Amino acid sequence: MRMTEHPGSSDFTPSTRGDAAWQEARDGIASRNATARKAGKAQRETYERERDAMKHAAAAKRQSQQRNRRTP
Repeated sequence: MRMTEHPGSSDFTPSTRGDAAWQEARDGIASRNATARKAGKAQRETYERERDAMKHAAAAKRQSQQRNRRTP
């Protein structure tokens, strides 16, 4: 019975095909992560713009109401 070589042995050499598949999988994950980061950034920017617009509208409304108020 012959023992198989394990990754921990000193004379182990990984196969080129296995390395290429691993690198391709890693690149695919990195690409999906980059796409997700870009989408998240765009969503946050949209959310922040809308939130700022709502804050400005509320401030303008408050200011308008204060101007129309009569002083006793």
